[in-house]
Amino acid sequence: MVPGVTHADDVRMSRSPSVLIIGAGFGGLAAAVELKRHGIDTFTVLERADHVGGVWQANAYPGAACDVPSIIYQFSFALNGNWKHRYGRQEEIRDYLDGVARDFGILPHIRFDTKVTAATFSEDSGQWTVETEGGDTHVADVLVCATGQLSEPAIPPIPGLDTFAGHHMHSAEWDDSVDLKGKRVAVVGGGASAIQLVPAIVDEAEHVTVVQRDPSWIVPKYDWKVGALERAIMKIPGVPRLYHDAMWWWFEVRYPMVLDRFDWLRNGWAAMRRRHIRKVIKDPQKAAAATPDYMFGCNRLLLSSDWYPTLDRDDVDVYAEAVTEMTPTGLVCADGTTVDADVVVWCTGFKATEYLSPIDIRGRGGKHIREAWNDGPEAYLGLTTPGFPNMFMSYGPNTGSLTNTIVYLVERQAHYIRQAVEHLSRTGGWIDVRPEVHDGFNARLQDRLQHTSFTAGCPGWYTTDSGKVTTVWVGSHIEYGHRTNVFDPVAYEQHQVREPAATPA
Repeated sequence: MVPGVTHADDVRMSRSPSVLIIGAGFGGLAAAVELKRHGIDTFTVLERADHVGGVWQANAYPGAACDVPSIIYQFSFALNGNWKHRYGRQEEIRDYLDGVARDFGILPHIRFDTKVTAATFSEDSGQWTVETEGGDTHVADVLVCATGQLSEPAIPPIPGLDTFAGHHMHSAEWDDSVDLKGKRVAVVGGGASAIQLVPAIVDEAEHVTVVQRDPSWIVPKYDWKVGALERAIMKIPGVPRLYHDAMWWWFEVRYPMVLDRFDWLRNGWAAMRRRHIRKVIKDPQKAAAATPDYMFGCNRLLLSSDWYPTLDRDDVDVYAEAVTEMTPTGLVCADGTTVDADVVVWCTGFKATEYLSPIDIRGRGGKHIREAWNDGPEAYLGLTTPGFPNMFMSYGPNTGSLTNTIVYLVERQAHYIRQAVEHLSRTGGWIDVRPEVHDGFNARLQDRLQHTSFTAGCPGWYTTDSGKVTTVWVGSHIEYGHRTNVFDPVAYEQHQVREPAATPA
């Protein structure tokens, strides 16, 4: 049994607050199912796409797959033992989420093709008013932002971008109509999407050039297609749960490896990976371009068993440089190297440190969320920020998972949010996390981060320009489960809705 999880009896609410959930990915569905399973039906999910899935609906590039084993990259309350691969592919994960939405009766609550543009809180009514791109408005007592940290693609503002004569696209906005056969393809970036995409297209393209400013640390991915015997075993009652819990604990025990007292161990692993790179990639220039110059484990470790063999091919080039300019015929690197290309694919990640940036969110007194997050996003338990009452987040600031599965964290967040909704059904009005509680939590969090590998100064999307880590959780998943197990009203200011002034007789 996974620690930190309680199984309370269903609570049938006499007056459930209305809830708006933005996003129908893992986080949004976790919140919706949690409410539904506890008898709360007064919720609506607003989804900008035409299908559930979040990042697994959007990221449909060749080779897209998960880097967490399928058995724990799923909801603990909806275990599927029939995965086709040990690591799920994009389409299969999206279909799994679609099945969850259907099986738990969430689809009727979802409004697809509905992009939220603004959300404003009223202290008079104690409610949020949400506006959409289509001009509709929705009003609710509670707002749950489940847009995720990896929802807004980031393409760098490179001079000459509009002059490129070929086709260019972000990996999260893949265009299937672009034929790569016989084309010179430049892939910009060396993160998770690049190491999946390049091996998947290299046989189709005439030539592939990888331009990665900062190469990633990559370890083998022990993946396989699930065979008949494994499928049969997984059909035995209780086996999927046993396998899920065993794998969850296997990943959980890795948490201490991010602490700085284990630098010696990470340095040993780094030395082994450097030797492996030199062994696989024969060209010294390529090997150097594929080798990180920062601490092992201070950024996301990526999984691939075919990345380095792909870079070793004669029809693949790799440069550890930044792109400084685009021309009609391709790219120009910082060292002056020119790369001719017919197609450019941006594997440049997402605006993770600009969480909720596309939405104009205004809380008490009209305060903008960007003003509250002037030095980067932060929230109490990654869930709520002072000045934005009755607003909760799923996969919010500092709740990224690096040592285990994010699905566990969003389930715990949904558990906490549901308790907050139940609290509001009893008290009425609105709640706002106390500034001293929020600030104390985040001060301690940032202090603890200083003793982990995440603050070793490596490149990546974990930090703001000032160096503040705003994306990853600092502790173990067990700790987060315990911290979010019980909603504590004492951490919040309680306010009642203002009564309208009496009209003179």
